[in-house]
Amino acid sequence: IISDTAVGSPIVSNPDILIAMNLPSLDKYENSVVKGGTIFVDSTLIERKVERKDVDVYYVPATQVAADNGIPTLANMIIIGKVMKECEDLSHGDFNKVLGKVVSARKQNLYDANFKALELGKNM
Repeated sequence: IISDTAVGSPIVSNPDILIAMNLPSLDKYENSVVKGGTIFVDSTLIERKVERKDVDVYYVPATQVAADNGIPTLANMIIIGKVMKECEDLSHGDFNKVLGKVVSARKQNLYDANFKALELGKNM
């Protein structure tokens, strides 16, 4: 969830930010990121380095950190925490408030684990 209001189109041809959590995604989308954009790579799952020199790159061992912390299914949230830390354009806001909107009342048992994952990414 990136906005409280409707987003005009979910299709982005040339993103400012790419999160690659597998090699096929990095291979397919690396060149579509705008010059000066940012690429986040799950370095646990992707061994190759980003070839471009005109983008900022963060190698985040998200899958390994998630496994080491007993939350193996939340590597994506670890990377989101890192994105929130590194991208000034994103409102850092209050993680509690954001998760309160995203995690439904029926799934409140997942709240703490998701918050932990965001914090792990934010502190990398």
